[in-house]
Amino acid sequence: MAQVRIEHVFKRFGPVTAVNDFNLTVEDGEFVSILGPSGCGKTTSLRMIAGFEKATEGEIYIGDHCVSSSSQNKFVPPENRDIGMVFQSYAVWPHMTVVENVAYPLKIQKVPKEERLKRVNEMLELVHLGEYGHRYPHQLSGGQQQRVALARALVAQPGLLLLDEPLSNLDAKLRESMRFEILSIQKALGITVVYVTHDQGEAMAMSDRVVVMSKGVVQQIGAPHEIYTNPANKMVADFIGLVNFMQGEVSDDRVYLQGTTASFPNTSGVSGSATIAVRPENITMSRGGGMLEGTLTHRFYLGDAVDYRVTVGDHDVRVIVKGADLKEFADGEKVYLDFEKVMIFDRE
Repeated sequence: MAQVRIEHVFKRFGPVTAVNDFNLTVEDGEFVSILGPSGCGKTTSLRMIAGFEKATEGEIYIGDHCVSSSSQNKFVPPENRDIGMVFQSYAVWPHMTVVENVAYPLKIQKVPKEERLKRVNEMLELVHLGEYGHRYPHQLSGGQQQRVALARALVAQPGLLLLDEPLSNLDAKLRESMRFEILSIQKALGITVVYVTHDQGEAMAMSDRVVVMSKGVVQQIGAPHEIYTNPANKMVADFIGLVNFMQGEVSDDRVYLQGTTASFPNTSGVSGSATIAVRPENITMSRGGGMLEGTLTHRFYLGDAVDYRVTVGDHDVRVIVKGADLKEFADGEKVYLDFEKVMIFDRE
């Protein structure tokens, strides 16, 4: 296992700052995901940890070793960083069997053949490919190829495993099963993992902590529950899960929802114009009266829930009710909403 420390790291491509003052410590055995939309700097950050990109400024440590430092003019190449890497495209060699693919890092390290085969077989059993060693990549499914890439990254027993969007090429059901496959292997080996994804479901399900990035800047670092329930800003609230945004105005210690008489306590420190945010599952809908009166405009059946759209004044509000009956409410019906948890942000 290995701790990772990233201290005041910048990456510039000409006039463009792709990563702006990145700071993070990943503890031994921790699973940390870097999450954000396309172009936010997450993959560039991972590539700097791996050594495939050189940081413009700052320092990176893996374990006790400084592997990148602009002030010391130090840069350790990827092959000397004690890492395993899994790419989005699998990057398995088509002309090699599964065993040959997985054994390649050990062959480079000149591990004796008997020991090499023993470790390869153990790793294939761990990723549930024990019976597929003789096959070539074209004879495997996408999920099986990703397991080969994972086994190859782990067979040399690195202190750190880096994964760059490893599940994005898989279908939804396989993606979900592979999440738990990777997490199970990580727990079994106790290895430190840094995982890059744009899929907030992956990050929330797998991670001890999540780093949310936008436009090259870290917006928030925290446990999944913390980031979901107490987002640092509007960007994080919007990117993690579903949320309704409505305009409001602050007066004294209350926030008033624009176009209505409804108000909420203001514990945020925001003044003047504000954005009121509420998760769809934190809204109660009824016929018997409530904080806000609205008109139900659409219903969408999701199997385990019903997704309602309600017009309240100038606002279109999304309400998700678990276990609801699609026939419980009708389109065009007058309904009442109560907000159970409200978040207040500066209006941007």
